[in-house]
Amino acid sequence: MREGVKFSDGTPLTADDVVFSLNRLKNVKASPAVMVTDLTASKTDDRTVVVTSAKANPNVPVVLAMSATGVVNSKVAKANGATDGADAASADTAQQFFDKTSAGSGPYVLKSYDPSSQVVLEANPNYWGGKPKFNRVVLRNMDVQTQKLTMSRSTAAEVSLDISGKLLDGLPDSLQTSGVQDTVYYLILNADPAVSKVTSDAKFRQALRSAIDYQGVAALFGKGAGPGAGLVAPAFPGTLTGEESKRDVAQAKQLLTDAGLSNPTVKFTYPAITYRGVDLGTVATKVQGDAAEAGITLELNPQPLTTFLDQMRGGKMPMGFTPQSLNYPVADSLVNNMAPGAGSALRAGWTVERAAPSVVAAGEKVVSTLDPAQRAEAMKDWQREMNAHGPYIVIANNSGMNVATSDLTGVEYTPAGWQLDLAAIGTR
Repeated sequence: MREGVKFSDGTPLTADDVVFSLNRLKNVKASPAVMVTDLTASKTDDRTVVVTSAKANPNVPVVLAMSATGVVNSKVAKANGATDGADAASADTAQQFFDKTSAGSGPYVLKSYDPSSQVVLEANPNYWGGKPKFNRVVLRNMDVQTQKLTMSRSTAAEVSLDISGKLLDGLPDSLQTSGVQDTVYYLILNADPAVSKVTSDAKFRQALRSAIDYQGVAALFGKGAGPGAGLVAPAFPGTLTGEESKRDVAQAKQLLTDAGLSNPTVKFTYPAITYRGVDLGTVATKVQGDAAEAGITLELNPQPLTTFLDQMRGGKMPMGFTPQSLNYPVADSLVNNMAPGAGSALRAGWTVERAAPSVVAAGEKVVSTLDPAQRAEAMKDWQREMNAHGPYIVIANNSGMNVATSDLTGVEYTPAGWQLDLAAIGTR
């Protein structure tokens, strides 16, 4: 561990704090815990912590660099209800404390927190690194149109995190924009015949894949978007660069004929939300129109987000549509979630028994490959198998966007699990 690191209250950061923080994250069992479920932390001395994975995993260093694994002051945390014990999921009562108080070692500390309006940060006087560039940082919660208006009029030290897609049109040229395609948008076709005899037909899935106008779909997302290729977004190693899906309506019609399907009809459920500046209903309507040209009828079924998520988790949705970003910036984590028999796959009725053996084998090769470069190549092969046999159709890639005034530096968009690194922001 680095020497001289202090918490915001001036006390030294020790190996005990690291072990406590990682074990608490694991045992509280909130959403980020999935990253550290297989990890165990122990100290060998006050400046050395050993993190062991239950199975060979080359991504451990990446996981440990995520914001969720940040180290907190264990003494302060325990005094305010935190525990790293096996019963932390029920016994830990420190959430309200952490919502209002800083107990970390970063360049800024929390001054006030109101999720409905704003969060105020102030420079940490005990920061062990370089002096923070700003004495005060304010994070305001405002609707995207107000953000756009504010940025259009700003002259100094402003950043917006929600202006993207078509909303970027009309911004002054003096503003900086930065984005990376780190999110995929895909259709989910249920593979369980008991849910849908149509979507569970492999030829139907390929017919719908051939019917979609991928370039046209990508155009709906505006600046920073691109047509779909595979489940790995272009921001990450293992993406299918240059292998974007192509439309072939004649092939779609032939596949339906081969399947014995005449004018098939499917209920198409999607969340009625605007995400990253794009109305998902507009995208769903485009897919519906494309499918109709091939003789496929999609009955649009928009739902509130919570209802959509409940239906998707229930596994009875014939066809759905959703965006997906990675929990941490390593794409091979998708195999553990979307391969046949995994969590998301089971919600689509895609069991190992219903999957082609080649898909299962490709996923196993990814998991067993430890060299990062070779694993990225294995991910490409896995995606090709998924495209040929799986229940997912990736229709577009899109990016979040950072929009900043010209006087700022360090405002580049990052796909590394956080959109903006406040510690890196400075002025010209």
